[in-house]
Formats: sequence, C-alpha cells, structure tokens
Amino acid sequence: MKIKDVEIRVGITKANIRYYEKEGLIFPERNDVNNYRDYSENDVALLERIKVLRVLGVPISDIRLLNNGDITFSEVLLRRLETLGDEEKNLEAVKRVCENLLQSSLPYNAVTEKVLENSSDSWSSQLRRIIKEDITREILTPRQFNINLMVFLSWGYFICAAVSLLWGDMLLNYSGFIPLLLGLVCYAATYFTADMRILIVLFHITALNLVPETALLFMAAPTLIASNTNPANTSISGIHLGLFWIMLIVYVLLLYLLSEVWNGFFNKARYVVVTACSYTIIMTLLAGTLAGLWMVTATGFFVFTLFTGMNWFHSFHRACQGCNRVRISVMC
Repeated sequence: MKIKDVEIRVGITKANIRYYEKEGLIFPERNDVNNYRDYSENDVALLERIKVLRVLGVPISDIRLLNNGDITFSEVLLRRLETLGDEEKNLEAVKRVCENLLQSSLPYNAVTEKVLENSSDSWSSQLRRIIKEDITREILTPRQFNINLMVFLSWGYFICAAVSLLWGDMLLNYSGFIPLLLGLVCYAATYFTADMRILIVLFHITALNLVPETALLFMAAPTLIASNTNPANTSISGIHLGLFWIMLIVYVLLLYLLSEVWNGFFNKARYVVVTACSYTIIMTLLAGTLAGLWMVTATGFFVFTLFTGMNWFHSFHRACQGCNRVRISVMC
C-alpha cells in the first residue's frame, strides 16, 4: 500500500507518517522492485492506534515504549492521567490569577511576578515547560520558502567565490585531506543538533571548506584537466574557481526565477534534471570555447547543478508536503 493510500485511510498527513517512522513507531517494508515504502494492514492499524493516543495527548516517548513492550497500556494511561491532573492544577492556578487581575483592574504596566500565587513549585514547573516550548512558529508560503532557500544558497556560494578568488591558487596546490575530513564531520554534526546557532556556524564552516574540497577533487582527477594540445589553456586557477561559484549563484537565481514564473517547476524531479543538464551544456560550451576547460567544466557543473537542484526539490517537498503553506520552527 502506498503512502497516499495510507494518508487517506488513517486521516493523517504524509509528514506525520514519515515522522512516526523516523521516531521508530512504525517500520514499513520496502518494495524490492523500486525500494518504495510498502505499507501493510498492520501498519495502518498501528497508525490508527498512534493517532488515537496522540489525540489523547500521550507523548511519542510513551508510545515508543508501548510498542517495544517496555511498558503496558494501563501504565501509559495512568501516566497520562497523572499528567492531566497536574495540568488541571496548573490551569486552575492560571484561571484564579487571571480572574484576580481582572477584578482588581490592575494596569499592564503594574504587572510583576508578585501577582502569581505563592505555589512557587507549580509556577516554576509551568515556566520550565513554557520556556522549553517557547519557539517562534512562522507560516511560510512556498514562494517564501523558495526565497529563503535562494538567499541561503546564494550566500554560501558567494563565500565560496570569495575564498576562491582570494586563496584559490594556493588551495589548488594543497595535497592534504583535512578539508574532506572536516566536511564529513560538519555533515555528520548537523544530524546531532537542532540549535540554529550551531547549524549556522556549521553552514559557514561548510561553505568555507567547500572550495578546498572542490580543489582536491580537481587535483585528484588530473586526466580531466590535462590536454595535449594547449596545456596553458586547461590549467585551473583561483580565478576559474571563483567564476565557477559565481555561475552557480546565477544557477540558483535561475531556479528561483523558474519557480516564480512556473508554479509547477518543483513538482517534478525531471524538470530540475533537465534544467541542470541544459545549464551544464551551456556553461561547458562557454568555458570550453574560451578556456579549453571542457571535461572539468562539464563534470563540475553537472555534479553541482544536479546536487543543488535535487536538494532544493526534495527540501521543497519535505517542507510543503503538497500543501499551500509551509510551517517551520526556529529557536528564539
């Protein structure tokens, strides 16, 4: 059974189904032919149970324990009832304070912590919960999502262009593998944090590191840049690398413009693939004619345009899930 069918049967979105799979609540089989998820009737029944428990407010962690047999259903319900009792007490306290403030006609500029009741433990618990959940949730349209991603990618490639123009010649003569190791570390680190400040730092380190990584790849494939006819025209310099990243910025802007004039551009992966191939052909003809860099240009542009375009495509679909609006969360 396909995920679209499960979505209709259970009444939850694809994003929810994939999230529950990511959290280890369901384990659909994979089709041997196309490797697509193949949901069974048992998966559907399990998702229906998960939906009921989530409606009742049972946390994901308890559902996981229940599915693994580490806790009984009765224990799950008792835990939830205990939590509801605490929530009722907190709500009663909040209600009393609000009523007292209303009756006293206290102005807003006179509100201090003294208006809270004396049950400090209750308010401290409430404060910890609020702070933990206190995130800014913004609703983005697909267009706003594309704008943000366009700016994000353009800034990263601009950093690469600046590094290439300033230190490209030196990096092309570097023979160590530290940049590749650093790239792997940064890539892996993104899976272990949701802190936006850390992710922003990792992004800038990755952008700075992308130029020496690319230079190492060019140097590791000398046959792509060698020429028996005119070696002078096929040697790669920092200027070539800088122009390469600048033209990738142009490609990012092209993807955004196509999404603006063609609403269905990111609906099909083949549109992105055709755009990447077309742009690669144009850049290869241009660089090959002007500088004799045929193979290295074709390889570099094909890899990066396809990688950038397909990542944009998948990010767009993961965020939108076919909806007209995109919900994202960022830490305050």
